[in-house]
Amino acid sequence: MLANYFIYAPKIIFDFLFDILYFIPWWYSRGLVEVSKKSWRFLIKKEKELAIFVWLKNIHKPLYEKYGWQGAVKSVIMRTGQIIARAVILLFWAFFITVKILLYFILPLLVIWQIIYQII
Repeated sequence: MLANYFIYAPKIIFDFLFDILYFIPWWYSRGLVEVSKKSWRFLIKKEKELAIFVWLKNIHKPLYEKYGWQGAVKSVIMRTGQIIARAVILLFWAFFITVKILLYFILPLLVIWQIIYQII
């Protein structure tokens, strides 16, 4: 039983030190790529949920097949309001994702700074 500790201890120590040293390069390379891809997919999904392009494509089609000038005016006004409201919601999500990625950049630096600050 004691022999297993001597066999596996160097490997465990090496893996632990390698993980600590490789963390920062991984965080700003592969980790950043993964977070960026997930964030982009999230924004695309939100745009599909809000269907802004569908509303833009149909902005001049009258509501309820009422082809008079009143139906056209109502349609444009209502759809313009919907497009603006949905665009504001999408901008909120884009802002949220931007803040998330900025925090992703800053977090390791903040942790390292706090560790150094506590040591000094």
